[in-house]
Amino acid sequence: MKKSMTLVETIVYVTILSFVATAFVTMSINLMSLKGKTVSQQEMSSSLRLISQKINYEIRNAVSISSTTASSMTLTMADSLRNPTVFDLDSGNIRMGFGSGGSCPASSPCILNSKLVNMSAFSVTNLSSGDTKTQNIRYTITGNYINNSNRAEFAANGSITDSMELR
Repeated sequence: MKKSMTLVETIVYVTILSFVATAFVTMSINLMSLKGKTVSQQEMSSSLRLISQKINYEIRNAVSISSTTASSMTLTMADSLRNPTVFDLDSGNIRMGFGSGGSCPASSPCILNSKLVNMSAFSVTNLSSGDTKTQNIRYTITGNYINNSNRAEFAANGSITDSMELR
């Protein structure tokens, strides 16, 4: 006697297979979306972290704070070839320039952030005491991932606030 599938068994089998396939496709789409979100957040965080580390390094090694404005700072360094060392915000980029020669002179500063990130704010506050024994700067950097596709999963923004004292 031959065993074959009945119509009811076939319908049940196809229905179960459809549910499994739908769940797999939905999970794949969600994973792809999550990957895009992760990439944009990592790019944003990496840019903020790199800029913060560079600023902190330069502040720690500065001799004095020459000047600060709401969106820039100028430091005096022990090495005269690195004077002045300037950080500022220009056209969505945090820039650093030092000295009058070399690869990133103050007159033509280098961009520190990734091309995929737009820095929207750079605020600087001089927290130095009046006796100039303690020189301290607080800064905040805010930016967002450049999302040309306007897809929600690629939207990422971030901010970092730190303060550093000269040695």
